[in-house]
Amino acid sequence: MSNTSARLALPLFFLAVLTAFCLAAPNFASAGNFENLMAGFSFIGILAIGQSFPILLRGIDLSVGAILALVGMCIFDLSLMFAVPGWAVIPLALLVGALAGAVNGLLVTVLRLSPFIATLATLAAYRGLVYAISGRQLVPGLSTKPITDRWITGFETYFDLARMLGLKGVVKLPWVPLSFLILLATLAVFYLLLAHSRFGRDLYAIGGNPEAARLAGIPVTRRTVAAYAISGFCAGLAAILLVARLTTSTEALGEGIELTAIAAAVIGGFSLAGGTGQLIGPVIGTFLLGVVLIGLTQMGISQFVQQILTGVILLAAVGNDRWQTSRTERRRTAPALTGGAA
Repeated sequence: MSNTSARLALPLFFLAVLTAFCLAAPNFASAGNFENLMAGFSFIGILAIGQSFPILLRGIDLSVGAILALVGMCIFDLSLMFAVPGWAVIPLALLVGALAGAVNGLLVTVLRLSPFIATLATLAAYRGLVYAISGRQLVPGLSTKPITDRWITGFETYFDLARMLGLKGVVKLPWVPLSFLILLATLAVFYLLLAHSRFGRDLYAIGGNPEAARLAGIPVTRRTVAAYAISGFCAGLAAILLVARLTTSTEALGEGIELTAIAAAVIGGFSLAGGTGQLIGPVIGTFLLGVVLIGLTQMGISQFVQQILTGVILLAAVGNDRWQTSRTERRRTAPALTGGAA
């Protein structure tokens, strides 16, 4: 399979699945349904973008769901317990997410823990910290009080696409949530960072061969910490969007969502072997999962079956990743073997 064919495979498969559900599922091809798809999965797309950075370095971040909950509870506490204005809460929330991600990077680089063990440990630690600082536990009366600060709830805003295109009254188009536009902006910023900066080239080099990158003078430790900090930052941004949608935060916020983010990143072409991937892939992978889950729901398929299917999709994506990696290795070694035989 050529590089061009490989890049087109996922978008074409996404369009095929989307078309199939539009034809098979009742009311799937409706403006309201696409609004729900964009609003319900944009924050997961942002998580998947962040997850791609550790995976690019042959790592993984199992703690993104717990970081999301930690940031969400910080927003809850700052807004409702301490009456901090929303314009100050937002940067503080992003800072908490980035610092939590940086701690993961330090555990991986300084203590030399495996990314799986390090982030599994912080998953438990951050989730416990959420309960420890929970304003819902400390001040039970706040458990039913919504966040009303417009700086925060304003992220749950929708734009009339038909009016923006001058087609109001001509065709019914979905309203576009601000969260989807933030997803596109996040994609653009980190795509440029990864594809057109020295930082991005260093990450690809580290993911391809960490020791060779170190010998070439690349600051592997700093780059790795920065990659995990980006993952935490994206979890913080996703938390802001999710809290704005719910107008509250709970201790269980984001439980299990790390698996969906990892699945989206791997489906999107980020190899667990490191060193490969483009950020548009995880976003397409996110909405592919969204289309499947929403489509199955509208077809009356049980939620348990949906969870099983999500696991099957992840297994298929990982299996394809391993097959592609093995195939690439065989291609690299074949010329050497041929030359040796000659």
